[in-house]
Amino acid sequence: MQRLEIYSTAGCAQAQGRLAYWNRVASSALGPIAIDAAAGDFEATLKRIRLRDLEIIAPTSPPATIRTGTAGRSTGMLNLQLQHRGSSSTRVGSRIATLAAGDFMLFDPTEVSLQHFDEATAAIIVRLPIAGAEARAPGLRDMLGIPVSGASGAGAVLSQFVRTTWTQLEHGENLGWADSLCDVIWPLVDMAYASARRSPAALGRAEKLRHDILEFADRHYLDNDLTAARVAGVLKVSARYVQMTFARLGTTPSAYVRSRRLEHAARLLADPRCGAQVTGIALDCGFGDLSTFCRLFRTRYGVSPTQYRAGRRGS
Repeated sequence: MQRLEIYSTAGCAQAQGRLAYWNRVASSALGPIAIDAAAGDFEATLKRIRLRDLEIIAPTSPPATIRTGTAGRSTGMLNLQLQHRGSSSTRVGSRIATLAAGDFMLFDPTEVSLQHFDEATAAIIVRLPIAGAEARAPGLRDMLGIPVSGASGAGAVLSQFVRTTWTQLEHGENLGWADSLCDVIWPLVDMAYASARRSPAALGRAEKLRHDILEFADRHYLDNDLTAARVAGVLKVSARYVQMTFARLGTTPSAYVRSRRLEHAARLLADPRCGAQVTGIALDCGFGDLSTFCRLFRTRYGVSPTQYRAGRRGS
């Protein structure tokens, strides 16, 4: 009989440490990811069932931004993420996928992606071994970031199958039949992505501009003069266009840059080879004063920069 594992932030005695705890749980289950959200009463759950050569994971979360590819080597798995409730927007490379309830997409947690949802959400993630992908669903790795509608056609068949299966696994007492899913899932995935493999969509001008805007921000987030106007000038678009690009990801240019700077500061603080003082790190990462940096850092990571450097990562 398969065992249903359940994790929840409700077990954290201090609400301020819940986000840090959740980052550890999610990274352990899904691969190298970083979650950014309001640190306060962060309430989330994750349920997991491990089968013969795949896993099914069902997380629920309040509004958050999730970045993958932050660190680590390949997990050897592809994540088929189905939007169970709510909606989300994800950038994978040059593709931006918006998922409504029932829709799904593939992503590799070791490759860079940025996902945002501004409402409480629930997902069902089927973790598929990369080693079996080419043999059972050729070309599947080229489908990363392509959204598939769960409203009709082959996408609806796979979507309904995953959602119904998870409901039975979550509430069933006898799960001995679950290992057969390892064989059934592949032809359904192959069928759902068949049309996309036959006629891959060309990268349109608007989509390429969005990719270039985000790529420029990722290269220059430590620059003191990085603004929407500067990005717009370099890429020859309006500042409003730049702002709307980030709005589609549920954020703003300034919030995106601030998040990247905090991540960079955290890496420096965790690096034993970095001997710089906290004040120096704050200034080098683009923060104008120490008090602002410390306040933002504590909100993001649940501890002060000094505590983070000492090895604390939230309660």
